Amino acid sequence: METDELEKIGIMFRDRIDSLENDTRRCFWPMYGPADPGVAWFPPVMYGFATLDYFSSFWAGWNQRAPAGRNQTDRMSAFATKYLSYGWKESQIAVHLWRHKLMHTGEPRLLCDAESGESYIWALSVTSERHMLLQHTGAKDEFVLFFNPVIFGRDLRIGVFGQRGYYNDLIGNLSLQHNFGVCMNEFKTYKIKLRRESLC
Repeated sequence: METDELEKIGIMFRDRIDSLENDTRRCFWPMYGPADPGVAWFPPVMYGFATLDYFSSFWAGWNQRAPAGRNQTDRMSAFATKYLSYGWKESQIAVHLWRHKLMHTGEPRLLCDAESGESYIWALSVTSERHMLLQHTGAKDEFVLFFNPVIFGRDLRIGVFGQRGYYNDLIGNLSLQHNFGVCMNEFKTYKIKLRRESLC
């Protein structure tokens, strides 16, 4: 890639993270009137995990068109582990809670590990520093995964633009540049097939 193209990608990446951080701040903006709504917990988390999906797609070279044997959860978890320095187990649980359950059912839900029998619940906070920490609750085989959407935005910025971040890797790696181009083409060419059949 030419330097000017890489600079445009850098601007596009910064705009995305700026948007996430701005939306997150707005969702937690304090309102003090008696009829004012409270904070909006789930929208910034949903946007945050969509943004993790976005960056991990460029990194891996695919979004919906997964190569054989690969899946979205592992792609997103691998990116979070490599660039955000999150633990593998925590990343897997977070993607299941916040990308899959929240996105598809409107709220995070209890997760159970089919092999170990462990169960995982969630906790959201914008004041706690216990972000992406998995702690035993005291109940048998039950753990809570703490999540702070403000810290998540900060970690994404560092993970993309930090010294060992994805963008610096992209600048110096032809394979990652190829992946970016393939994914961008996929983003530009999504196809649908409209069907009239009833599925119910």
